Amino acid sequence: MFNRYTDECKRAIVFAQQTALRGSAAAIDSNHVLLGILTEASSRANRIFRLCELLPAETAQQSALGKQQLVKGTIPLTADGKRVVAYTAREASRIRDYWIDTEHLVLGILRDGDNAAAVRLHSVGLDLETSRQRVIESKNSRPRMPNPVLFWVRRRPIGFALVVAFILGIGTALTLLGVGRMGIVFTIALLAMVQLFKSLARSGSSK
Repeated sequence: MFNRYTDECKRAIVFAQQTALRGSAAAIDSNHVLLGILTEASSRANRIFRLCELLPAETAQQSALGKQQLVKGTIPLTADGKRVVAYTAREASRIRDYWIDTEHLVLGILRDGDNAAAVRLHSVGLDLETSRQRVIESKNSRPRMPNPVLFWVRRRPIGFALVVAFILGIGTALTLLGVGRMGIVFTIALLAMVQLFKSLARSGSSK
């Protein structure tokens, strides 16, 4: 579920869970997610939206959490917590971001609209459209991340090999059956795929 999340974003989710557990909550809601974002003052969400300045009381509440020993236990997300997570991924995809970071969590909170965290963000002047534009404008300041295609190939080399073998097998079968043109098309598609991954590998290694 969290394969697309950066380490920073995953930590924010962990901090949200820890906040909920320390407060003896039965589940993680939108407000816990917001507090999780505030735990690390250096997070991208805090830098882009100046959340620590806008929400000083909540930031002070969370300042020591990152240094404390983790509380054991797992709890689910509330209904609004689930919506925030779902909207976070949709917002990242909407602006063509593969990797999901803490600024996307803020967009997910705002997109849900009626949750407690969104109400709090609205109260300090943040709205979805303006915040979305700020995230788009901040793209160049992001740390370099692995190319998504190469990331998938490296994590699932067997799956990639099976895809290549499948395409090659279809092309070979069509050629043997006398469907020459289709066989050629599939062979060209395979060669194009291999060339694509080579170019991606070169671009990835140069970063």
